[in-house]
This record gives sequence, C-alpha cells and structure tokens, in this order.
Amino acid sequence: MRLYSVSDDYIEYLRNIFPRVYSNKIANRKHTRKYLGVVFKLNDFNYYIPLSSPKDTHDYIILNGKKVIRKDSIIVIRMVVKGTLKGTLQIGTMIPVPDKALIQYNLQDEQDISYKELVQDEIIFIRKNTNRIIKTAKLLYSKKTKGTHKNPVIDKVLDFKSIEEYSIKWQ
Repeated sequence: MRLYSVSDDYIEYLRNIFPRVYSNKIANRKHTRKYLGVVFKLNDFNYYIPLSSPKDTHDYIILNGKKVIRKDSIIVIRMVVKGTLKGTLQIGTMIPVPDKALIQYNLQDEQDISYKELVQDEIIFIRKNTNRIIKTAKLLYSKKTKGTHKNPVIDKVLDFKSIEEYSIKWQ
C-alpha cells in the first residue's frame, strides 16, 4: 500500500454532496500538506482510507488513572508503533477515488523532518498490517452496503454506494 493525497477539486466536489468526507483544508494547511491516505482496490474502485492524527477525545481512555490507547474498531485502526499512537486509519470515512484524482505522496520530497519521521513510522505500520487494513475495510463496506447490521456506528458511516455513483459522474 502506498500513500496518496486526493485532488482538492475531487474532495470539494464530494464534500458539496457528502459533508462528512474529510476536507483537504485548503484554507489552513500546514506546509501546503493535504491529508494523506492509503489506497486499495474494491469493486473496480480505488478506495482511499484517510490517515488522521491522534485525538485525545477519540483515541484514548482513562483506565485506572492512566491514559490508554483505545482498541481498534471496524471504523478506525490505530497505528501504534513501539507503544506510541502515531495516527489512525479512518476506515469509516474511506471514499472511492478515480485514478486522475489520486496524487502519489513521495516521502523523499518531505522537507519537515519530524513529519517525515512520523510518516515513515506510519508506512512501516501500514506495510506490516496491510492484510488487516484491507480485511477491516472490506468488512465495513459489506456491512454498510448490505444494510443487515444492527450497529449504530455503521449507520453513521459514509454511504459508499452513493459516493461510488458520484465518483463515476465526476470522471
């Protein structure tokens, strides 16, 4: 799995219809950086799973007075390297992306050394866990598109089939 970003045009197109799609934050980027994510094939679509920074409110719980990393779920995989949470894979907000809207990320071009080191750790995690990431994403996709689940968390996940239709129209 390689890291990619998604073109601003495509993200804004989807966000006009599906506001829960992750924003590229055009107005307030640091170092012109967009969100990065991983891509895998699912039903002839490139599915992009965005990466996100850890958030105290979503990724940690207090257990016996200690801050502990939450367990993974069907919508989030936490990238833990040597006991430290480096980031998350936001499977619940994965989107189909046409080839021409994908922009491959080149780590060698990264000028911010601390960010480069973080991304290197994330890439190592992703490569070691590729099968688990894809399996979890396919499971979520199946549960969401079949509609047979009884999970309120999955109800809030993006409507993959609808986004696929708009993805085809964008092309």
